[in-house]
Amino acid sequence: MTDSAEFDLIRRKHHYRCSICRQPEKVTGTLLPVKGKAPEGDAVYPYPVCPDHHARYMQGFFTGIELKKIGISVEEYRIILAEITADREDGDGLSAAEKGSLAKEETIKKIQKAQKMKIPKVHSDYKKDI
Repeated sequence: MTDSAEFDLIRRKHHYRCSICRQPEKVTGTLLPVKGKAPEGDAVYPYPVCPDHHARYMQGFFTGIELKKIGISVEEYRIILAEITADREDGDGLSAAEKGSLAKEETIKKIQKAQKMKIPKVHSDYKKDI
């Protein structure tokens, strides 16, 4: 998408904060780029977001409000996701940050799956007497 020097300038422009939740990079972890539109035109612009919002963006879970913050419509978001999916299927051009984000997405999916499973409750009536 962009080289690291250019993205560092963009992060500085956004005061090292997530473009969505405005949390500082020191709290959330390394900011990652997501595709949006430049504030002054139709050009593709990388917005810095926290790892949580990057994972949501890559999974297709961004809401209308979040999309508005990065300047794209729902239709444009679908096109971008289709491009990302095609790139992922190739799998060769992923950066280390994107590979880390993929690992986080897999972890989120595993947690969501575990939360859907029914876990038996333990009642206080069954405590052992000491």
